[in-house]
Amino acid sequence: MGILDDLKSQSESQKAGIEQEKQRQAELLEYYTKNITPKMLKLYAFLNEFVIHLNYIKHSTTAFFPILPDGAQQKLEQRDYRVTIDSNTAVKNINLRFYCKFDKPLIFELENQKRIQTYSEVLNSYRVEFDRTDNKDKNYELISAKFKVLGPLPVNILFHADIESSSIIMTLNNFEKAGAVKHIFKDRHITDEFVDGLGKYILRDNPDFFKLDIEEEDKEQIRKKIQADLKMRQEELEEAERLLALEETERKEKEKKSWKNLFKKMD
Repeated sequence: MGILDDLKSQSESQKAGIEQEKQRQAELLEYYTKNITPKMLKLYAFLNEFVIHLNYIKHSTTAFFPILPDGAQQKLEQRDYRVTIDSNTAVKNINLRFYCKFDKPLIFELENQKRIQTYSEVLNSYRVEFDRTDNKDKNYELISAKFKVLGPLPVNILFHADIESSSIIMTLNNFEKAGAVKHIFKDRHITDEFVDGLGKYILRDNPDFFKLDIEEEDKEQIRKKIQADLKMRQEELEEAERLLALEETERKEKEKKSWKNLFKKMD
């Protein structure tokens, strides 16, 4: 096999891989359009009406967060809802936002520099507004600080249509504690029962909601798909390395023959 044949083989192999990937992406997009998009629109239709009614009647929901210096729960009032989407047709993101507010500012004093810094980090992780007045000694060492926690505490629930995994990823930011928590759902999960349970969960009235979370076999299918993709890419890499090695071997053989021919002429 000559160098042109080797290059042709390598080129055809890469083209086949590209076409295979295009086909895979097309199938994923088709599934998203036919199955995921209707469910995202269903979620948005529910949340949009849900928010309109909550804001109109000024519905009051009590939420508790471990935001005090000792980690104890603090009571807040949840209100001021807003929902947005990134498209009216091909929806990939639904963003529900609201605030949890204090009845009045929390005021207290803490001692010990490490404790003060740790609690400041806690408040920053919640993205809550607060004032801090430091008290330092003559060596400018921090010995105590007075905190005034003003609020409000912002909460965000994002639904993202993930085309690659054919799933809907729900991310909760600051819903029960600081930081993000993710849950994965398939389109079959998004039923009338699901959206009703979601509404109750948002209003802190459905602690068992995530029993509807993605089943273990779905997680296993996603893991297998990722492993198969990695295996395919590894095989493509090994094939490319094999062809390069073959090309190098043939080049050396040609050089060897060229030297032999040269010696024959000299003889």
